[in-house]
Amino acid sequence: MLLLCFAVLQLSAHDKNKTNPEECKSYVLIQGSSNINKFEFVNKNPNFTKRNHDNGENKLSQSIRIPIRDFSGPNKLMLNDFYKMLNADQYPDIKINIEAYNSEDFDEESGSTLLDTKITIAGKTHDYLIPCDVIYCETSGTVLKGSLEVLLSTFDIDPPQKILGAVKVDNEVFITFSFSYL
Repeated sequence: MLLLCFAVLQLSAHDKNKTNPEECKSYVLIQGSSNINKFEFVNKNPNFTKRNHDNGENKLSQSIRIPIRDFSGPNKLMLNDFYKMLNADQYPDIKINIEAYNSEDFDEESGSTLLDTKITIAGKTHDYLIPCDVIYCETSGTVLKGSLEVLLSTFDIDPPQKILGAVKVDNEVFITFSFSYL
């Protein structure tokens, strides 16, 4: 982790004037579409927990809990359908566990890395290898930014249909995130 922070500091020393404060905020954005329109929901309040590993390597992993009912969107009806689709009453959080970071995988030139990540949605957990950009922000320290496409069916979620099947949500959604890496 120290090597990661040092490398990020070196990279960021040249770009301090380019990092704008909006880039340093934590959020989760879920975007998708149907045969009729597009939708997006954002959560600006993910909860973070860091875990130390006892293997003597001083590595950290991070857990993020994203309350589903803290997502917002422009359309209340679609937002309520989103809560229902994710079964928010039974599974109130999306959980993301970023496994211990391996500093040898960090590309100092590009500021990118691949992170082993477990994502739990609606009680189902799946493993992903997510490409992330690592930036340094004066206000929030190291920030991970990434995105991935997930299939709702992977989490045993049937894409919703409305109006007797005339409106069908696509199976794929896109998750974009920015997290302060503790």
